[in-house]
Amino acid sequence: MVWSGSLANLHPGHTDTYVNFHNAERAPLLFLSGEDDHVMPPKVQMSNARHYKAEGTTTEVKVFPGRSHLMAVQDGWQEIADYALDWALAHS
Repeated sequence: MVWSGSLANLHPGHTDTYVNFHNAERAPLLFLSGEDDHVMPPKVQMSNARHYKAEGTTTEVKVFPGRSHLMAVQDGWQEIADYALDWALAHS
């Protein structure tokens, strides 16, 4: 697995690292980001979301103010978990 990712650019075609951004049969996709996240900042998450362009699919980004990359273990993590659960139920 390590080598397949490292050599992905040398082997044409679908590999272990291939992502079908136009898959219209995928599940709804939610990107969660903390406003103060320096590992995967909101700008990067929004860019990631724009790649998933299949018609009829749902892709959203939710940015939580004052949160960092470790938002799932910060005080108030329940707000994020509740948001994700409510979103998933609404889009199932």
